Amino acid sequence: MLARAAYNHFKKIGDLDRAGKVNYSKTDIVKLRAQELINTTTAIRDLANQAALMPVAAARGVTTERVSQLTQTISNYGALMSTPRGQIVNRSTLGKEIAKDTAALLQLLRDLDDLVIQFSGTAEGDRFVAAWKRARIIVDAGSSHTPTPAPANPI
Repeated sequence: MLARAAYNHFKKIGDLDRAGKVNYSKTDIVKLRAQELINTTTAIRDLANQAALMPVAAARGVTTERVSQLTQTISNYGALMSTPRGQIVNRSTLGKEIAKDTAALLQLLRDLDDLVIQFSGTAEGDRFVAAWKRARIIVDAGSSHTPTPAPANPI
């Protein structure tokens, strides 16, 4: 909003040089990434700050409040700019730890599978072995947290 207001102000006072420097649409700004976004918005802020000192600029939407809001937004974005990279590294490390821990748990279950076989031979033991095998079946719960509906005919 500030870029368009500053563009409108500079165009109306005949300062086409500065108008061209702030001639960005919302789409143009959204497409910018990382440091390029900071550089562009800083340039817009600096020119808008100059315009805000002019008497008719406030009527056109270039106010010191909007300039200070943009300044705060730029500083917040700059502080957060490197955060996602750090989160990706953390997530990757945690993923490797989960894979390692899961492999260790699967090895323990394989050891228990060998142990469960010893219970076969009696009716109760065979039921226990069958229940163990059913419990070892992995069921994909899906990605949503909504409960699955109960089957129409429970067994």
